[in-house]
Amino acid sequence: MNVSKVLTDLLHQALDDLKYPDTEITLESPPDPKMGDRSCTIALALAKQLKRAPRQIAEEIRDAIKTDGSIIERIEIAGAGYLNFFCSEEVWLQLLQSILSTGPDYGSSDTGKNEKRLFEFVSANPTGPMNIVSARAAALGDSMVRLQKKVGFSADSEFYVNDSGKQIRLLGESVQARARELQGETAEIPDGGYHGAYIKDLAKRALDESAANCLEVSAELTGRWAADKLREGQEATLEEYGVKFDRWFRESELYTDNSHQKTLERLKANGHIYEKDGALFFRTTEFGDDEDRVVITSDGRPTYFLPDIAYHLNKAERGYVRVFDLLGPDHHGHGKRMQAAMKAAGMPDDFLEIIIVQQVNLLRGGEPVKMSKRTGEMVTMKELLDEVGADAARQIFLSRKWSSHLDFDIESAKDRSEKSPVFYVQYAHARICSIFRKAGDRGDASLNDLEKLKAAEERNLMRSLSLFPDVVESAALYLAPHRLNTYLGDLATAFHHFYHECRVISEDEGLTRARLALCRAVQIALIEGLRLMGMTAPERM
Repeated sequence: MNVSKVLTDLLHQALDDLKYPDTEITLESPPDPKMGDRSCTIALALAKQLKRAPRQIAEEIRDAIKTDGSIIERIEIAGAGYLNFFCSEEVWLQLLQSILSTGPDYGSSDTGKNEKRLFEFVSANPTGPMNIVSARAAALGDSMVRLQKKVGFSADSEFYVNDSGKQIRLLGESVQARARELQGETAEIPDGGYHGAYIKDLAKRALDESAANCLEVSAELTGRWAADKLREGQEATLEEYGVKFDRWFRESELYTDNSHQKTLERLKANGHIYEKDGALFFRTTEFGDDEDRVVITSDGRPTYFLPDIAYHLNKAERGYVRVFDLLGPDHHGHGKRMQAAMKAAGMPDDFLEIIIVQQVNLLRGGEPVKMSKRTGEMVTMKELLDEVGADAARQIFLSRKWSSHLDFDIESAKDRSEKSPVFYVQYAHARICSIFRKAGDRGDASLNDLEKLKAAEERNLMRSLSLFPDVVESAALYLAPHRLNTYLGDLATAFHHFYHECRVISEDEGLTRARLALCRAVQIALIEGLRLMGMTAPERM
């Protein structure tokens, strides 16, 4: 049962009966239960169209709503014309029964109508370890995909592997240089090459696995081998984080089937390519860019821009209607250029959405952290997970909207007291598990039992549970996992308050069964909410 949907349907019917214009209806949850279980500003929205006082419109809508009291106990009009709905006791009992019978599917919907969507995120270059911005993008992208599926979209996740081009050659040259040093020779890392300690580790591994063979093949082949090893490490770290991609798409696949050349011909046919000084330029200025961009250099090499365009068109060829790219804060310009390229190629304006994941400031006890203790270089995603754990990391990364900068304090993340948001929510679930262990087999609650749930704390908890489908849909449609994060904290607060005020297991067997049923409903929402955030629900803490 979706309480908001039931009320929205009643409102639409009332508007239809009144011959009012068809208007989008949005329900909100008032901050104070004394103001109702849901509120609506539809009367204020209609006032301008109808050229009438919103309070008069609100009164007419209230009188037109058809209900026998089984759903709405009463409707109050507040302020200039707010409609405040107070749900009947029967609604809350139906809600509990619905959650208990639906189980993990509570909050699911068919809103997305199985539309194919693809989320590309992380896509860190396979030339080094992933950093903390990658960790934030991984948490966000994975949770977005889970939420999309929950509300009926056919959503997939993808990691784009840049395994071609100059960077791979430089990676190979860097590994070969370190391998020569390990063999006692003098060698230097090339200009633009890679200097991290991980390069020496790769060189040792190359020598161990293939003796001196890594020095006998081309730098590109060594680079591809090194990129494969780094990609394997990326995949292992992401799986430890609870992120498993549906596909790892390699840039080299585009060259194998000549997609980059086909894309160039497509852009030429649309009149968006011209030649200058021996190079081929894409007229991105026609789409708001500050300058046109090179796609083929004067010596005939494609720039990174051309295969990237081909890759996004490949997404469309695979049947995706909407695609989403989660990019780092330094890729803002690239995102705009990609959107321009999609328009130039004839794709719909809303085909590609760019999500810029803002910077993470890493702190330890309030002091900035820039270097890894182990290597003296950047703190990697793997090191962060080893120190704070996947659940704490994900909860913090999902605590704010992706467009906001984020301070990540390692010491706070390691906190396991009730001050920790992730601990607080997980402890609510562990506490429920403890209650069930103590209760044993008490049987299922009947309708007569559920009618015993009269306390304000019980009603507040049911009201909080009723918001779960609303929050899930909102978080999915607005790409806002932080809304679910906030909701779970509120639900945990409502449960802990209920637990302290209402004795669950008592001598009243009927009330005990009813409160156990309420606990079970909360447990269902907590487990599913944590799953959608990619987090675990421990049974003991």
